[in-house]
Amino acid sequence: MAFDIGFIKAETHTPEYLMHKYWARKPHNVISECISSLTSEGDVIVDPFCGSGVTIREGALIGRKSYGFDLNPAAVLISSVLINPPHPDEFATAFERILEQAYGKFGYLYITEAGSTIKYLSHRIISKCDCGQVLRQDECKKEGKKLLCPICGKPVRFNLERLVDTEIFNISIENDKNYRPSEAELAKQKELSSFSDDGVDTDAFNFAFPENRRILSFNGITTASFFTNRNFCILSYIAENIWKIEDERIRNCALLLLTASVAQCSRLIASRNNLSTGGPAWSVPGFWIPQEHLETNPFVHFKARLAKFKKALVALSQAPIVAEAKITHGNSLDLLNSSEYSDLKADLIFLDPPYGDSVPYTEFSNIWNSFLKDIPCSDEDISVSDRIDKSASWDNYSQKLDEYMCCFTQHLTNKGKLLITFNNNDMRAWTALIASLQNNGFVCESVFYQIPAVISSKAQMSINSSYISDVYSVYTLNTKVKVSKDLSPVLSHLCFVANSREGRIAKTILDREFIIAWLKNNMDYRMLAEKDAIVSSIFDYDKKAGMYIIKEGHKKKTKLLKDAVVESMNKILETGTFSLLDCYLKVSEMCEQYGTMELGEFKEYISDFAIDDGKVYGYTQLTLF
Repeated sequence: MAFDIGFIKAETHTPEYLMHKYWARKPHNVISECISSLTSEGDVIVDPFCGSGVTIREGALIGRKSYGFDLNPAAVLISSVLINPPHPDEFATAFERILEQAYGKFGYLYITEAGSTIKYLSHRIISKCDCGQVLRQDECKKEGKKLLCPICGKPVRFNLERLVDTEIFNISIENDKNYRPSEAELAKQKELSSFSDDGVDTDAFNFAFPENRRILSFNGITTASFFTNRNFCILSYIAENIWKIEDERIRNCALLLLTASVAQCSRLIASRNNLSTGGPAWSVPGFWIPQEHLETNPFVHFKARLAKFKKALVALSQAPIVAEAKITHGNSLDLLNSSEYSDLKADLIFLDPPYGDSVPYTEFSNIWNSFLKDIPCSDEDISVSDRIDKSASWDNYSQKLDEYMCCFTQHLTNKGKLLITFNNNDMRAWTALIASLQNNGFVCESVFYQIPAVISSKAQMSINSSYISDVYSVYTLNTKVKVSKDLSPVLSHLCFVANSREGRIAKTILDREFIIAWLKNNMDYRMLAEKDAIVSSIFDYDKKAGMYIIKEGHKKKTKLLKDAVVESMNKILETGTFSLLDCYLKVSEMCEQYGTMELGEFKEYISDFAIDDGKVYGYTQLTLF
């Protein structure tokens, strides 16, 4: 079956895929179209790192038997609810009952003296210097951006590791943006923030986190470290009651709502904009506690989150899966090698593995998994992590990828294909992946770069900025095909892409085109170690500009990309007006041979077109009178 789906316009996540945060969630419509192109109805799909469950649900929606595996309990929970959701009304009734019970017991803790409901409280960290001095930020001496201890003169860090206490300096209440708390109210709330209840078993949900300083998980940190006592007590009480629900589907969905909410209720959310907003969701890659952070009233947040869940569950009920789908919790490599799954044959294995050291999934998920009472062993996560020696971690990553590929050779049908999504600027990650493929006889059939559904403002403005998205590649098993050592197709492609840009190409584009050309031509992974030398043989690098400049001996006159873009735009606009992003996608497809464009690059090329309110209308030229 040919794999030729062209460019796909990635759609933003629909309500069912917004119930719970998860990293690197793939656009559902892209996954669905890939599955449709690569398989037939009744075929079997296996996803060994099923994560947020998109592949499993989308496969089962179009009649493919789908099997998902994941080590991460949070991932298994998300996926399980997607394929086996409760009835919307039954779930809402059960969760509202638990919330009402909790509010009757603890709701007063977030009520002001005047009877107003508190939405957020702003806390400021009080830190402890190495010399033992306890300090507020305004008690430190300032030296540039550094804060120095007035006693010993050493830098003072205001983070979770050094946190000894906090002070509350602001409060936001419902229905009054102009509210300013009195000193008495601030003092009262500070006292209440330390509230605890011996009748609540907070220990059942309090776990030690493995030390990993790269993600700010310090030695001695536990789940409770991320919350005030008051907040953690309430969350634990709600968790206790959720675990008592007998109906598995309702219990799973309630646990999902709980875990989807805990980060937002924690210290991980910055206090900003004078509390006119609650700040962003947890998006920092690590457990960073801002010096000024929020404590969110969990009852207010649960009420808002429940409304989103109702909407999502209605969407799930209106589009039920039509084929068998199964999610299994555990180490997928061990499971696939076990007798239980020895006979499982897949027509498509969808592989979205950890991208080297990009995201240590299980470590990040511990704040969720604490409330699931299941903290997996981080050593089973193949992600490259700073919790152990980095060199050893990379070696383990390479070895595990190789073991997975070997396992896949036993589980693919004769017509079976392997679809991989991957993205990392570190050649060590790509080398590990490509080595595992080539060492086990996998040959690349097709490659494409998926333009994301949402592009950051920075990426829209800058040619040199790169939004993060994935390279998709398809493989078949063919041990007779030898890998190539001939660099000429790769060099030729890079020269063409650069010359079409007047000899200058942004580093982000060149790096991406390099790896795409490498995959398409089945180049020997061992030669990736020479990547810098290969690039330097035809380019000089302007570090300040972030641009590669093609060397004299490799310059060649060719049609310019900007001219191709203008021609393509004129053809597109003959049929009507389109949004800027739609034009970008259409032109990217029409100009695919020139390499993938950044949106900022595209906008520069169409600067002579009339653009109004995000729509492109036509080509304009300045006329001098």
